[in-house]
Amino acid sequence: MNKAKTFLVLDTETVGLEGHVYDMGWAICNKRGEVLHTRNHLVRENFTNPKRMMGAFYAGKMFSHYADMLQAGTVTMLPWAEICALLAADFDAFGVDVVCAYNAGFDLRVIRQTHADLGGTGKVLPRACDVLDIWQFACETKLSQKQYRNLATAQGWVSPAGNIKTGAEFAYRFVGGDWAFVEDHTALSDVLIEVAIMAECFRQKKAVPYNVVNGQPWRIVNKNAGDDAHIHGSMVA
Repeated sequence: MNKAKTFLVLDTETVGLEGHVYDMGWAICNKRGEVLHTRNHLVRENFTNPKRMMGAFYAGKMFSHYADMLQAGTVTMLPWAEICALLAADFDAFGVDVVCAYNAGFDLRVIRQTHADLGGTGKVLPRACDVLDIWQFACETKLSQKQYRNLATAQGWVSPAGNIKTGAEFAYRFVGGDWAFVEDHTALSDVLIEVAIMAECFRQKKAVPYNVVNGQPWRIVNKNAGDDAHIHGSMVA
């Protein structure tokens, strides 16, 4: 019997689209969405750089979220090298088969950028594995359903260019049944909704788009797409 796959779902919060990760979280889970292990860390070199952090898209969360999280111990601040070491250790300890993220191309790119910027050596992940873009998976399964298109139109989940929104916040509203849900935009919190979205996609029993990265999945939902700009996190289109 083949071993069931183990998934590592990760999320990053960055200063801008170019990178500079300051918050990174991940969960180890199975395809049913059962979480085995979680971590959430702030990147000391970036988070304590006031000039850099004031340019962060969600800079206000330093006070509205992260101060309380640090005090409560739900997030810890570590140097980038230590975060990478913990990620690699978890990767091997749990026998991870697949690395996943919602818009995986973005997260993997900014992790590489941060690693290079902060003097990291070698690769962040200890070995090659499959990659699953949960955004691609969601657009191929749940978000391409007529029910979602009708709901999104009725609720106004439509971009200025007229495209139905397909970001994680909207995917989770659909699979969770909470039309008013607002994404937290802190790494581990976002990871946990992405785990739930992924599990619901697996329940559709469709082909899994392993290693399809940067595939512009929003176009699957929007066949006659307008010329929208994309913003990581909100994913306007």
